[in-house]
Amino acid sequence: MVLFATYLGTAAPDLTFWDASEFTAAAHTFGIPHPPGTPLWVAMGKVSTLLFTGTSPARMVTVLAVWCAAMAGGFGAWLVARWAGARAGVVSAVMAGTMYTVWSQATEAEVYAAALLLAVAMLVAGEWAGRSSATGVDVDASRRGWALLAFLAGLAVPLPLSALVALPAAVALAWSGLRPTRRDVAVWAALLLLGMSAVMILPLRSLHDPGMDSGNPESWRALWAVLQREQYEVAGLLPRRAPWWLQIGNFGQWADWQVAFGLHPHPTAAWPRTLLTLAWLWLAVLGLRSLWRQNLRVGRAMLLLVLSASLGVVAWLNLRAGPSFGVGVLADGALHEARERDYFFVLAFWAWGLLAGVGLASLAAALTRRLPRALTVLPLTLALVPLLANRSVADRSREPVATLPRSYARLLLDAVPTNGVLFTAGDNDSFPLWYLQQVEDYRSDVSVVTVPLLGATWYREQLAERGLLDSAMVHTWPGLAPALQMVHHRAEGRRRAVRVSTMLSARDRERVAPLKGWQWEGLVWAPSDELAAGAVATDLTRLRRAAEQMPRSVLAPLPPGSDEAARAVQRLLRCLAEPPANLLVSDCSGA
Repeated sequence: MVLFATYLGTAAPDLTFWDASEFTAAAHTFGIPHPPGTPLWVAMGKVSTLLFTGTSPARMVTVLAVWCAAMAGGFGAWLVARWAGARAGVVSAVMAGTMYTVWSQATEAEVYAAALLLAVAMLVAGEWAGRSSATGVDVDASRRGWALLAFLAGLAVPLPLSALVALPAAVALAWSGLRPTRRDVAVWAALLLLGMSAVMILPLRSLHDPGMDSGNPESWRALWAVLQREQYEVAGLLPRRAPWWLQIGNFGQWADWQVAFGLHPHPTAAWPRTLLTLAWLWLAVLGLRSLWRQNLRVGRAMLLLVLSASLGVVAWLNLRAGPSFGVGVLADGALHEARERDYFFVLAFWAWGLLAGVGLASLAAALTRRLPRALTVLPLTLALVPLLANRSVADRSREPVATLPRSYARLLLDAVPTNGVLFTAGDNDSFPLWYLQQVEDYRSDVSVVTVPLLGATWYREQLAERGLLDSAMVHTWPGLAPALQMVHHRAEGRRRAVRVSTMLSARDRERVAPLKGWQWEGLVWAPSDELAAGAVATDLTRLRRAAEQMPRSVLAPLPPGSDEAARAVQRLLRCLAEPPANLLVSDCSGA
């Protein structure tokens, strides 16, 4: 309940950037978001929109993340209470739930809070099975625990697969001398398949042609392509996309944000914050040692959980260096991740906080022999450090963060003439627009063409159905430039005005209409026959009109530690309100 109130009070009241807006739209329309489609999460999000009808449409789906993360904390408290007592359970759950990444994933319509809940539920099933078998009191209960664990593992396929990171630890908890029969194995296999069967939501829903139908998974081949995420460049274990030591160091950077990011909300290290990080590492070691001594089965499982959720994920994902890491070490021009990927390690940070809580509780218990009884609760107040230190950076409920994505999306759509075609650069100038169009039917006359998706056959099929692409280009990829020019040609042939998002690179913009000049209108570019090919100019009239439509609340200072997407969007909006002396500067126009 403490975590639920904390998350609900700091949750986003509306849209957020990156994938959350797309997931919100998918949940409301029961559509199919980007691969792997997460059909179980979408179904849960749809239920959330039907239950929480007294709030804004986007907030309804966010409440699902709030509930999932809070329930994960409740399950964590139950586990630790069985291992180390009720007081340790409460302290551990609060410390785990207020680690920075855990908290930030609990306050927006993302899938990682649900994945965390599923992972912790698997640990609960493993503990139930292992405890029942170890005591020898109820062997049937142990079999039921294993059966539940198999079913939950199957659910990880239609939910984010990241939940499976907890499976080795859950099996270690459950493994306590039970000798399964053939019937047991058959039942568990059937339950595993039953959990996995939720992926069939994808083809069943795709047959109804929802507004969002990523991958169009109506055939077995298309379904497999969605589940495998074939449209992306999925890295293998080798070669490494960044040096091993740098990938581990990148994880260490994100770990340093967890305990007290608000003390220094910047990517670089700072002694006050890092000292607390080291203190929490020490507490986690104390907690692991305490559990190991009390119950070897539990100690081994928790060590396995931390290792698999941290170094195991580092090895498996093989990420490039984060956007704020490796500068000056990697070669100039080396590719970095598009955003900070700390959310992939949410289970590792949650487990770290849980063990630190156990360590803090054991430390407080040891002090009872040396301090008056009334003072023994003082060490436990350290559990509030992440809660107090991270609130300022995890709070999505305040301006301008609360309304910036919606305001930007509306302004961007309003910059396009009626029945126009808008070329966009990707997530942040596409997903909020999809939500407004599909959920709220706002400016649905505008056709949004997301340039990075043009390489996917299913997306070209959709554009061909809308008359924006020649059918011959659907199954034969002509390259990006011919595809962009075809969409532009088709739009002009139907007398549909074309606009290009300022977020799209200048190179891609020129590929759209290489023989035309371009007028900058604020958030978009317009092709012009009056300018020489490749020349640029500014339409001051449209620039002023866009500035008049902009709510000034979105220009309020962003809190420290805000996502770079919010900073980039606010820079664009500030250019409308306060145009620089040289209007065609890169920060404003992308020229």
